[in-house]
Amino acid sequence: MLVSALSTLFGRRPSEYPYEPHDSLLSPAERSFFGVLQQALQTEFTPLAKVRLADILRVQRSVSAQRRASAFNRVSSKHADFVICASDTFRVVGVVELDDKSHRGEARQRRDQFLDAALAAAGIPVLHIPAQRSYSVPDIRSRLASLLTRDAAAASNPFT
Repeated sequence: MLVSALSTLFGRRPSEYPYEPHDSLLSPAERSFFGVLQQALQTEFTPLAKVRLADILRVQRSVSAQRRASAFNRVSSKHADFVICASDTFRVVGVVELDDKSHRGEARQRRDQFLDAALAAAGIPVLHIPAQRSYSVPDIRSRLASLLTRDAAAASNPFT
């Protein structure tokens, strides 16, 4: 009924909107990792899943309009698997990429190199974790330590 009412309101038939929901935002492997990531981070940090790079990075204002548009287009259609934010401010602390077998392909490796370089240019560290059947909270916490200690140092020194 709502779709019918909206289509009447906007003068369009429902067939003009050929969309349906995905079964889940995360794959089973991503969901498994996300649960462990939440436990590993505890309360000081918050993980977010599938965040668009354009929501993490912005193009420098000093860049020409043409170069700005090109740079924005390069990040607007890509996403990071997981973004770690400080829970109190939602400031981005780092990015975690869950690397499954698809990351072995040449196109995906180029995409990963771009993502790593773009985030590095903005001073955002990236941690690549190989996809596994299961994860342990202590292991993931240990791997995250480099992101979290770097953030703690940056937070204590506002001039970095």
